Amino acid sequence: MLKVLIGTILALSFINVRAASALEIIDLAGRKIEINAPVKSFGMSEGRYLTALSMLRPDGPAKGLVGMMSPLRWTHPELEKQLFDKFPEAMDIPVFGLNGAESVSAEKIIDLQPEVILLGLSDHGPNTKSAELLKQLEAAGIKIVFIDFRLDPLNNTVPSIELMGKIFGVEARAQEYIDFYQKRFDLIRDRLSSVDKKPSVFLQVHAGRRECCWGMADGMLGPFVEVAGGKNIADAVAPGPTALHTSEFLLNENPDVWIGTASGTLAEFKSGALPVAMGAGMTAEMAAQSLSGYLAANEFQAMDAVRNSRAHSFWHNFYNSPFNIVVLEAFAKWIHPDRFQDLDPQQSLIDLYDKFMPFGVDGEYFATYRHDAN
Repeated sequence: MLKVLIGTILALSFINVRAASALEIIDLAGRKIEINAPVKSFGMSEGRYLTALSMLRPDGPAKGLVGMMSPLRWTHPELEKQLFDKFPEAMDIPVFGLNGAESVSAEKIIDLQPEVILLGLSDHGPNTKSAELLKQLEAAGIKIVFIDFRLDPLNNTVPSIELMGKIFGVEARAQEYIDFYQKRFDLIRDRLSSVDKKPSVFLQVHAGRRECCWGMADGMLGPFVEVAGGKNIADAVAPGPTALHTSEFLLNENPDVWIGTASGTLAEFKSGALPVAMGAGMTAEMAAQSLSGYLAANEFQAMDAVRNSRAHSFWHNFYNSPFNIVVLEAFAKWIHPDRFQDLDPQQSLIDLYDKFMPFGVDGEYFATYRHDAN
């Protein structure tokens, strides 16, 4: 009996030593950092990281979260409502900013005493260029870890999930999602391996919210067009991730496929506002109607993509989300419909939520314009 007791004590001591030992990681900015994993308290810049946290830690997405720069409702109000309904303690998370790096002070973060703070390489919050803020946080003993789902999601989504898995001690869960992600990515890559012709594509940001026409090219979801077997026409002329193009450019290029991001909401749709709407509360019919209303303008009606019913939209906030794999599926289906008839991006999103999230999907997140229906 005594031997068993001693063995148990030694085993528990070993577990405690492991729990307290430092783990060296390399973040997405290439910085080596030592942390004690899993972290017990942390802060983060954007509230939308709660999407990844909900996937990685479905039993307690906000556990240990002592503060964030912006609330989740700014980008995904329905998910925030679901989060609060299931995890009411998440309602008390302090907010220390106003959706901008300039609104964040080191004092606000230090007062919350996080062990670690998650920041994006290029989000709406502090980034690698926020030198003074980073210096003050590090001086206070706060570990800074950079992740990225926005600047280069094509290359940084999987490493960011892997990194978060290590930080929060949920490596197996992270690997499960990475396997899910990679399987779908590989399917698209393999089916397109023999493609010779790449249809031309224009990827427009905030359709109806911004002037025509902001294109997404070298960065964010722009490179997804090439992976999906298309030619991004903005890529050759855009100086960065996004740039403003004239409607004349669009008409002259006359892309085979037009894709717009939809940042409009159900409330805006009901009010008759112009932004293409998608997401929570929207039905497939509403989403299609919203897209059709925007594409009714003469400059769009003259485009082959619209005339041939090859104009589409998807929920804007996928551009900064670990769930961007469903957008890659949508692009592949829209650019090469003959090779991806079996893909259904909306169903893929539902399957993803069923498998990984503690919530269900609300609303429609993809739409296609039907010229013969207008």
